[in-house]
Amino acid sequence: MRDVSQPQMPVDDPETQAALAVLAEDAGTWDTELSITPYPGADPQHTRGTAVNRLVGGRWLVTDQQTESGFEGHGVYGWDPALGAYVSAWVDVMGGGIARGTGAWDPDTSTMAYDLETTYGGQQVRYREVTERHDDGTRTYRNIVTMPDGSEHTAILATFSPRSG
Repeated sequence: MRDVSQPQMPVDDPETQAALAVLAEDAGTWDTELSITPYPGADPQHTRGTAVNRLVGGRWLVTDQQTESGFEGHGVYGWDPALGAYVSAWVDVMGGGIARGTGAWDPDTSTMAYDLETTYGGQQVRYREVTERHDDGTRTYRNIVTMPDGSEHTAILATFSPRSG
């Protein structure tokens, strides 16, 4: 039996170190501008907010998002070396379930994409989160829902700008 009285941090292989470095780049405080279009044809709702992202133990990116409209959400993002994939969990004031997902980083396009699933209104809901990093330090986030006819709808479009200071 392993002695847990003296916890030890895991020794990370190069793949894990590289994956954690990608997450670390999102730490900090971000000003957000969001356009929310809950369904195709709806008038977009615009709001502003703040995301505060911090690393826990150098391994988990914990994010807290709040907006002027009263929205609050909390996410945890990390790297699972056993899966060889990024993993995520998200909760917010809009639903009672936890959205769980797996993701991948594309260094060629500087894009992180997660496929998530949750229960909303008694139904399984699947969606994607796609975040593009730009040379000026900003991020563009899209929350994309697949519609019953197979088309895709961007429910949330957000710009994250790093707060200086």
